[in-house]
Amino acid sequence: MSDLAQAIAPNSATTIPSTAARAERYGKDKRYFDLMAYIVSNTISGEIMAVENYSEMVPLMPTTDDKIDTVKQAHEESKHIRMLASLGKRLDYPVKIEIVEPQWHKVRAHFSDAIKKKDLAAALIIQNLMTETLAIVLYKTLGRATDPDTTQVANLILKDEIEHLHIGANRIKAMLDVNPAGVHDSLVWAHHRVMPEMFSMISTSCHSLCSVLSVDCGGIGLDNISTDIDELRVQALDAYMETLELAGFDHNVTMPLIASMSSYAVAPRADTRLRSDEAPAMCGTGTMADFVGGGAAGSCGVGAVTRSTSVKPCC
Repeated sequence: MSDLAQAIAPNSATTIPSTAARAERYGKDKRYFDLMAYIVSNTISGEIMAVENYSEMVPLMPTTDDKIDTVKQAHEESKHIRMLASLGKRLDYPVKIEIVEPQWHKVRAHFSDAIKKKDLAAALIIQNLMTETLAIVLYKTLGRATDPDTTQVANLILKDEIEHLHIGANRIKAMLDVNPAGVHDSLVWAHHRVMPEMFSMISTSCHSLCSVLSVDCGGIGLDNISTDIDELRVQALDAYMETLELAGFDHNVTMPLIASMSSYAVAPRADTRLRSDEAPAMCGTGTMADFVGGGAAGSCGVGAVTRSTSVKPCC
């Protein structure tokens, strides 16, 4: 068990619940709680990675204030881990306080490679833009059609993740003003390494987390939270496009990157460059303000499932 897991474990120990009592208390069945165990555990993995990423980023930050802000982001991610672990305890389902699925380890390794190269732009893009974008999509999904406790926790965490995205986007904008070619190179480098891993987690199967949690991956599904895999993948891609727009990247660079994601079996809802009379819509139902400002609670979502069964949330 990692040091972080050991520090948090005493506050997140779970007991074997009474299925009938739990269903009566929350109006949900076992499939729902198995789904939550999986999503929350995988989400904790993303939060653990974020703590490590922000901590490793600190030495590259140019000013003391920037270093302090980055440490603050790492601290906020650590609070999210505790909040999610506590959520599992309150709702009587098991959670894992460590990274299990291999995609997280791969993204973490790519981030460390960026740090070794002293490529702060790539590090910001991976953590503040790519990872935080999909985290926002995930927490918006958990903020609707779940249960009151999950909704409350998701909405609280969502506020922090939106702030982290803004911090990263503003820093990237400033860096683009100084070295546009270099920052765009960093985006291309990060995109081709990280986004395939991120989107592979919006899939129809898991590697080992289901067995670690002792839940039946074949018997749980996102229909429990009124969500569909195809829609989720489109929402995640649309959200990523909006983030690239927000950060000020050149369309001539970003459009080929988005096109390359067709190999992920997902296509964006629309080309945002064609919209000149309004802010780009986020995830089809909200606006840009909804996305970066936490507006329409139902505008985004991320996770995974077959049409009727298995699940794989992202970040």
